[in-house]
Amino acid sequence: MGKDGHSSPAVGSVALVCAPDLLRLGLERVLARAQGIEVHAYERMPERLEPPAHVAVLCERDLGDAARACERARERVAHEVVVVFTQPDVHLMLDCVAAGAAGFVVEGDGAEELTAAVLAAAQGEHFVTPALLGPLLEMHRAERAGARDREHRLLELLAGGRSTDEIADALGVAPKTVRNRSSLLYRRLGKSKRAA
Repeated sequence: MGKDGHSSPAVGSVALVCAPDLLRLGLERVLARAQGIEVHAYERMPERLEPPAHVAVLCERDLGDAARACERARERVAHEVVVVFTQPDVHLMLDCVAAGAAGFVVEGDGAEELTAAVLAAAQGEHFVTPALLGPLLEMHRAERAGARDREHRLLELLAGGRSTDEIADALGVAPKTVRNRSSLLYRRLGKSKRAA
């Protein structure tokens, strides 16, 4: 039974891949305390996991290309991959998302976050530690603000009577991109053409 009186879902076998011995030992102990988790720790990802693992936990430290390691791990586990980052790195996290990872924690996180990430991964769900979620939201807000600035610039050029080719040159994009962005902008503004 979990702390809340409900039974914890069984995860099964977890392949923990972590090069530094001390970190691997610590993470192995944390995971071994959770009910329903059988941990098999490795310094490097083996070609074949015996027994087959349900979830892989990869430590970014000394991993090399983390995204490639996630791809390889996804090929060897039944469910998902959890990555333990050395430092919060949103760009690396997004690379790992693209490679198929589903859970993300940072070395400084507590045992609860790591366990929650593994349990979520075993159920096919996602988990992102608050240490990564905050910077991810900030990055998203900055990208949205940049998109609004680009829209305003396009609107100014359209209102100024510039041709599609002139606007494309001014924005450094292809004329087709200008036409596509303009169409989206017209729709959002409830207009059917440039003159409106």
